[in-house]
Amino acid sequence: EKIKTSLMNAEEPLSAIDQIMTPHGDIRADASETLYRLFQEKETLEQELHKTLDRFVKDYEMEDYLQDRYITTREGRWVVPIKSGMKSFLPGVVHGSSQTKQTVYMEPEKIIPINNRIRQIEILIEEEIERLLTDLSRYLESLLIDFETTYKSLFECDVIFAKAQFAQQIQGQPIEFSDHRIELNDLRHPLLQLSGKNIIPNTVHLDSKKSILLLSGPNAGGKTILLKSLGLVAHMSRCGLLVSVSEGSSIPFFKDIFVAIGDAQNVDAELSTFAAHLKFLNEASRAKGSDQLILVDEICGSTDPEEGSALARSFIEQFSENQVFSVITSHLGPLKSNWINHPQVLSGSMEYNTKTGLPTYHFIPGVAGDSLAILTALRCGVSEKIILRAKEVLSPESRARLNALEQIENMKHEILELQSHLNSEIHKAESKKIKYEKLFKELESQKNEVLRKTALKAEKKVDEAIAQAKVEQTFKRHESLYQIKTQMPEIIKQSASGSNSLNNSKSQIPSTLQEFTKAYPPGSKIFIPTLNQDGLIQSEPNSKGEVLILSNSIRLQIPWTLLKPPESPQNPTAKLIRKSGSTISIDLQNSEERSLDLRGKSTQDALDELDGAIDRAILGRESRLRIVHGYGTETLKKAVRNYLSRSILVKKWQSAPSDKGGDGATWVELNLE
Repeated sequence: EKIKTSLMNAEEPLSAIDQIMTPHGDIRADASETLYRLFQEKETLEQELHKTLDRFVKDYEMEDYLQDRYITTREGRWVVPIKSGMKSFLPGVVHGSSQTKQTVYMEPEKIIPINNRIRQIEILIEEEIERLLTDLSRYLESLLIDFETTYKSLFECDVIFAKAQFAQQIQGQPIEFSDHRIELNDLRHPLLQLSGKNIIPNTVHLDSKKSILLLSGPNAGGKTILLKSLGLVAHMSRCGLLVSVSEGSSIPFFKDIFVAIGDAQNVDAELSTFAAHLKFLNEASRAKGSDQLILVDEICGSTDPEEGSALARSFIEQFSENQVFSVITSHLGPLKSNWINHPQVLSGSMEYNTKTGLPTYHFIPGVAGDSLAILTALRCGVSEKIILRAKEVLSPESRARLNALEQIENMKHEILELQSHLNSEIHKAESKKIKYEKLFKELESQKNEVLRKTALKAEKKVDEAIAQAKVEQTFKRHESLYQIKTQMPEIIKQSASGSNSLNNSKSQIPSTLQEFTKAYPPGSKIFIPTLNQDGLIQSEPNSKGEVLILSNSIRLQIPWTLLKPPESPQNPTAKLIRKSGSTISIDLQNSEERSLDLRGKSTQDALDELDGAIDRAILGRESRLRIVHGYGTETLKKAVRNYLSRSILVKKWQSAPSDKGGDGATWVELNLE
């Protein structure tokens, strides 16, 4: 509503532009009286010039002088091609020659004045167009504040619309802001959502007691995607965007987000990959509070595993003391265990299928995952010989762990299948609950609607019965009074001036049905003696001589012989229009403007009627006139608007609003001064 009220009313500036320019950006020839007169004079002169030149080139005596029988322009002036050797025999001005010098383009002497006048008119046209555009620009400049306000509002609407479109494409949902917890249900990466791929959603829950997620698992298993998804949700929510999660999700409003993803090597700053990584971790270690988020991909993974694990553990312990939220991925074996003394650290892993050796991209909280470097190498097509040799090089403990890992992964897989089945059943139950709640609401709504319609029908029947009873009683009472009145002698008095009194005027009803129809057409007022009040004629008399009359919202069928002239005078405007016989229609219910319908008429007949309508409106001191000309081929519309632009009786005109005819009608404001 606020944006709607801040938008400017563009009807007047658009109408001002429409009076000067066409929809294609050309200047209208009838933009002003001066411009119209100049274009008319230029067209007349050009026709005269062409006729003169046509006679000139077709003249038999000019055959020896002309190089060819055509006319053209040079430097904006009309010329004819003359043989180069004959130019001295013809009076005129040379405006150039051909490349071969065999032809010169000469302006004959007899058309020089016409060409001069055409050039002068073209200059005047340019000056008039410049004046009109200057006036229009000044007028639009006066609306600069309105334009700026409207621009800002429309820009805001565009931003909101873009957010809505993006949210629709990624199936975004609103998210709540919380103080000390991260609850992301069915978290998805928005770019993967846009790609249309089959996405595996994951649920991540962190709070003040478990604020650091240490994520491990196989290579290419989805760890970095999960980390980026969480980071994007955090930043998108800060920007007011809907995010790719399910309902009921929440996240803190993070003031700062520290991100270390990829290689931050900088040769100019003399920073290696590991040095740049340590510089970032050192800055992140100063962040404190639950409104800080730290995202680290492969913490301390670019150095010796043992030293790197020690450094990484030290940084993670510092993050834990600072009570920040953090998601960290790592392949370092010593870093995946021994976090008993730091309950804020939650281990998690990405699942893989032990049968196929492929990752499933499911997040498993509470369980550290193995990097599965050898299995990943096998899946990537590394030679079997190399794989076997790598297993031989492993220590006995690593080989035993690798063999036992398959059993553990099978157990994890079974647990996940059970969890997936449970979640599916929960979703089905929730869907059925929502379905039945919706059906119940629809049933309640239908029941209330049926009761409302039944009550309205009953109320309407009661009102109709009461109204019918009242009408019958009124007719009986007034009919009795009318019988008494008709039996009394009628007294006719005459004023000193010789004019009849009101009683005498009431008795002057036409004696024949044809005269009555002509004197009282539909829309006329008439006096109803049985009701002792005026009414409005709704139709011509039928075959029985009965007339449909509207009086105080009651429609009656009364013989025309029982009617009398109205007590209040007829609408003088309606009488004037009936006498004129034009197509102007007046709304009898206190119309505020005349309406002239010109559709289906020839251009000349339409302009004649328009001229008469404007004269009658001026005489009646009516300042507005509505002209209906339709769309069609726009010939009639252009003719009407050309006439209005030239008329001194017209103050201004503009297209009708879209709900009142649009460009198929024109509103005219008349000059009554």
